[in-house]
Amino acid sequence: MTLGEAFSEYLIKGQQGQLVIKFHSDVHLCKILIENGEAVHITHGRTPPEVILETLPGQIVEWVNFIAGYPVRKHLDLPLHQRLLSAINTQPSATSAPVSPQPAAPQAAPAGASAAAAPVAAATGPSVPAEKVAETVDGLIQLIGPLGRFLADQVASSFSYAPGSPMPQSLYNNYVSALAKEIPKEMQASFLNKFKR
Repeated sequence: MTLGEAFSEYLIKGQQGQLVIKFHSDVHLCKILIENGEAVHITHGRTPPEVILETLPGQIVEWVNFIAGYPVRKHLDLPLHQRLLSAINTQPSATSAPVSPQPAAPQAAPAGASAAAAPVAAATGPSVPAEKVAETVDGLIQLIGPLGRFLADQVASSFSYAPGSPMPQSLYNNYVSALAKEIPKEMQASFLNKFKR
């Protein structure tokens, strides 16, 4: 799927939510807030919006996910919608990789990468059972959809945690806090109250 195809599918009148785009060989996700069919905010790691718009034409789309109804609380003070449309009109048509509706392929990479770090996760002291960690990830997925699995794996990898193993208590609360940052602000407190120990 190209950016043009993604935009033509989700930038339609009446549409509200967050369009999440994974670019090939990029650890950061590009997130576009859509209000009434128009793009109003964009993030891609810590890259400034102007630079994101300049680099979009050269990006290869790996997969996209749309979170319908995601609350739009941020707006950029620039004609983002028009700039996005201009950027995709200059995008070469052969720069797209096949897209899957869910981020199935990327899930294997973080799990494989963190498996080597399992000894770090197996620190001494109290630990949280693997089932509780899996329950926390399931709670995230219920709130934001299948993208939650990918985000949870990325966070686990950054914490050198191997999914399916107990997590040190000292790491678990930080893990929950990091996951909470991926959900809408009005849901964060209940998520933290439910899963923090």
